[in-house]
Amino acid sequence: MLLTRQSHKPRIPELNMASMVDVVFLLLIFFMCTSTFELPESNLAAQMPQPAPNSQVPQDNFPPIHVYIQSTGEGILIMCDEIACPSFNGLTQLLRQRRAIADIPVLIHGDQTVPFESMVAALESCRNAELSQVAFWAPEGNL
Repeated sequence: MLLTRQSHKPRIPELNMASMVDVVFLLLIFFMCTSTFELPESNLAAQMPQPAPNSQVPQDNFPPIHVYIQSTGEGILIMCDEIACPSFNGLTQLLRQRRAIADIPVLIHGDQTVPFESMVAALESCRNAELSQVAFWAPEGNL
């Protein structure tokens, strides 16, 4: 008995695209359900102290205090109404002197090169000086 061999070509494997699409959608749903969304850094929840009801002096006579924070090659330069402060503790002392007059508004200016920690330290200085009207000032070109 003579056995003949059948010529048999191997099949070319095919990818099943329908199951691949299903897997991709399942991964998409998984990552959407398990991801967490954080609040942007610009929404800094700050609890500033409330001023005493009888300690208010009319604030129309007082311009706001401007605190400028700049990053230099040697470190951080802190200016409070054109007065240089050696550190954030010095800024707190200067702001306490201003707070003795009235609860004057404070505007904190910082350029883009200033670390975020320095901006928060300036905010803490205002809180330690018991100033309640504090805002961050963004330059016109950075909005």
